[in-house]
Amino acid sequence: MKFLHISDTHLGYSQYGLSERKKDFLDVFHEAVDTAIDKKVDFIIHSGDFFHTSRPSNETFLEGIEIVKRLSDANIPVFTISGNHDRGSQVRDVSPLAILQSLGLKLVDTGFIEHEGIFIGGLKYLSKAGLKQTGGIKAILEKYLDKIRSRDGFKIILLHQEFHPFFPDSSLYMEQEIPEGFDYVGIGHYHVKQEPKIINSATVIYPGSTEFTAYNENEDKIEKGFYIVEVEDKDINCQFYPFKNRRPFISLDFQEENIDKIILSLKEKVESLLDNHQKKPVVILRGHLKNLEIKDIISILNKEGLNEDKVLHYRFNLSKETEDITDVSFVTEGDDIVFPALKELIDDENLFHIVEDVIKNLQTYENIDEVKKYLKENPDIFPV
Repeated sequence: MKFLHISDTHLGYSQYGLSERKKDFLDVFHEAVDTAIDKKVDFIIHSGDFFHTSRPSNETFLEGIEIVKRLSDANIPVFTISGNHDRGSQVRDVSPLAILQSLGLKLVDTGFIEHEGIFIGGLKYLSKAGLKQTGGIKAILEKYLDKIRSRDGFKIILLHQEFHPFFPDSSLYMEQEIPEGFDYVGIGHYHVKQEPKIINSATVIYPGSTEFTAYNENEDKIEKGFYIVEVEDKDINCQFYPFKNRRPFISLDFQEENIDKIILSLKEKVESLLDNHQKKPVVILRGHLKNLEIKDIISILNKEGLNEDKVLHYRFNLSKETEDITDVSFVTEGDDIVFPALKELIDDENLFHIVEDVIKNLQTYENIDEVKKYLKENPDIFPV
């Protein structure tokens, strides 16, 4: 048995409002499909956030249809779950992934499907409020296992949750929440790829996201890609395949006193990428300003030829004294202050967790226009 494990493809995400970034997410997804067909995998598992939003555009739906159809034509079934981005709005709507089921996509949000003697199951993303209402992940997974525990066959479970320590404020621990009985656990939601590990006799893997979404500095030195997993008599071999066609991101620490050195380093990195026929990079400058303004830095970059001909987009995560002059975005570093204060204002614990979940979802968007679009498309995000 051989299968491909991919996650957090966020299809349809026009990061920074750029059509090029939307195409980047599509390009790497197709690259994974190409590999699946070339390697003749038996099936694909996807651990959530197939789409970037629960209401994809018609164009994005067509892109999703094309991907599923390519795999269907190659006789490669796809099993997936709904992540926090594409799960639909609570009970008032269904996941957009349900629409692709008629084309062959297998949505395993609430249990197991038996496929040629293999049991593939999943649990869609549950917010803290949802976890409290349902009794937690372990209770649900135990019920899943009760139905198939006595049956022979390789058992795969897909999850899309906030596990500690990847999400430091989470109270979910994999060792406690994943019961023994599974052979392979595929997890999404955390965007940094992790090496396989064994938990309660199961092989557990985070493939990470296929592209950068909200930038995470932990991703600087970690490749983006997917896993191909081969199983023979329950001997599991996992091989990571990095993407060859992914847009490069360059992140640099910025200090005014070293600006000449930083510009030279950036120029060398950009030229090297373009010489190797890679896509124009996104450049992120992080640090503090003393005397310069962002417009001054842009002017210097242009004079050095580091303009739109060589760089797709600049992201200036720079601050000047106490004034925030970053791109319009949410600052997540203050969560340890914001959420405790919010909890004091909201007496109802269930409502607090709903509000917390919404805020964390909004933090993944890069600018106010995207937030406005999300709020307009999801007027019922507070089901109270």
